Amino acid sequence: MEITLTTDEYKTLLETVQIASWILHAYRVEQGPETKAYRDLEQKILSLAKEAGFGDLVQYSEELREYFPSREFEEKGPPMQFIDEYDEESFWDELAERLGTRDLVEEEGEETVRKMDPWERATRIESLHGSYLEEFEKHGLERLRLQA
Repeated sequence: MEITLTTDEYKTLLETVQIASWILHAYRVEQGPETKAYRDLEQKILSLAKEAGFGDLVQYSEELREYFPSREFEEKGPPMQFIDEYDEESFWDELAERLGTRDLVEEEGEETVRKMDPWERATRIESLHGSYLEEFEKHGLERLRLQA
């Protein structure tokens, strides 16, 4: 198979690969075999950057024998803007979801929640989740405290 890309499409692909790579590897200490196929494809795409006119976005490490996004591309390029936006939104959403689930379990008991109709459980959690999202939108973390 062969794919033909315009220069703009290649740059978009390069950015997309950077986003995917961040999701796969940002929080992993070691790169396991489950992500090898993704890393191999990333290397293939990064290796074409210079030829496509984007050599400033990619660096090659002779020592590691691998391509990497340049520091500027990694830290200031469009992919990081999307990643930062995603992280910000998912933080609040996940926090609200987990607190809502916790509250439901505290109200009803773990066994009751486990046996609850999935639709009812989701509806109840969503209600609690929404309350937390409203709170966080108004006050951020300002009023959030841990009790000992």
